[in-house]
Amino acid sequence: MAAGLAFTSACAPSAQQTQATDAKQVSVLPAGVTLSGKPDTPAPKPLAQHASLKVGIPSKLELEAPALLAQTYGEFAKENLDVTFVTDTVPNLLTLLGQDKIDVVYAGAQALVFNALRHGVPIRWVSGVASSSPDSGIYMSTKYGTSAADFNPAVLKGKNIGVNPGGLAAPSEYGLYELITKGGLNPSDVRMTPFNDISAMTQALNNGSLDGATLGAPFTASLKPGVAFQAEAGYPTSIQIAGYFATTQLLGAHRDAGVAFFRALQRTVNTYLSGDYHQNADVMAKMAQQLGTSVDKLRVAASVPFDFNVPAQSVDSLQQMYQSVPGTLQVGSPVKPGELIDLSLVIDAAQGK
Repeated sequence: MAAGLAFTSACAPSAQQTQATDAKQVSVLPAGVTLSGKPDTPAPKPLAQHASLKVGIPSKLELEAPALLAQTYGEFAKENLDVTFVTDTVPNLLTLLGQDKIDVVYAGAQALVFNALRHGVPIRWVSGVASSSPDSGIYMSTKYGTSAADFNPAVLKGKNIGVNPGGLAAPSEYGLYELITKGGLNPSDVRMTPFNDISAMTQALNNGSLDGATLGAPFTASLKPGVAFQAEAGYPTSIQIAGYFATTQLLGAHRDAGVAFFRALQRTVNTYLSGDYHQNADVMAKMAQQLGTSVDKLRVAASVPFDFNVPAQSVDSLQQMYQSVPGTLQVGSPVKPGELIDLSLVIDAAQGK
C-alpha cells in the first residue's frame, strides 16, 4: 500500500494531462472489429515526423515479446518510431508514467492503477496482452483431489497457499480469488504466503510445505509428477488482468505515435507470434536472446495466445477482488470500465489508421 500512496502522491496531473481524451475513446471492442490479422498486417504507415517513445517493462518476459521482437525485427523503424525500454518495478514505472517521464507501461492491472485514477492521474488501460495460458493457475496438492472436477474449494479454509507478492492486491491472484469465492469463503479464511522467488514456491509445493500455489509457465514444468493438479485457471476468458497502460498524453497530443506503436506490435504478433510460434526456430532464437534464456527453456511452456482486447468485465471483476481485502482500494466509488479502458489506439492500429 505504501507503493500505491507514493504513486498517487507523486503523480499530480498537469493541466494538459487532465484534458479529456478525444471522441475516439472506445472502452469496448465494437462488434465486427478484430485486433488480429494476416502476416505483415497492419501495413506500416510511417509517421510524417520521426517520434520516440519510452516503454516501461518490469522485466523481460515472453508476454512482452510483441514489443521486444518488434524492436528486433525492425517493425518500429518501419513506422519511423524509436522505442527505448525502461526496466523498473511496476509502482516506479507507473509513477514515471504519471510524471510524463515515460509514455507507456506494461503491467498488471493492480489495485494501485485504480487508486491512481481516483486520485486524478489520467491513466488508461489501452491494450491487453494475452488470453490466460492453459497451464497457468492455482495448483493444489493431490492430498485434496486429482482434478478441478473433483476439487471442493471449501477445502481451502485454513490451508497455506503460496502467492505472488501483493496477494489479492495483484491481478495474478484472480484465479485464487475465484476459488475462494466458489468455496463460500473469505480471503481471511485462507493463509497466503507470498514468494518473491517463484521457483522456491514451486519447490515448497513439491516438498509438501505448501497446500497449493499460484503458478504459471515455466515453473509448472518443475512440479513433480503426482504432486499437484490444476484446480483453477489463472483467469477466465471473460476478463484480462494485464496489458499496456498510458495517460491521456499518448491518447491525445502523441496519439499518432501511440497508434504507430500498436501497429508495430500487432504486425509482430500477426507475422511472428501467431499459432504455435514455439516451433519457429528463427523467432525462438531471437526471443531467447532478448529474454536472456534458452530456446529449450522457453519451449517448456505453450506458445502464448496474444490478445490485445480488454473486456469491460475486467474492471468490475478485479475491483471485486481488491474490495475483498480491506484497505486495498482507496477509491470513493467503483471505477467504471469507460473511465479506465480506452481501446482506441489498438483499434485504429488494427484498421491501419
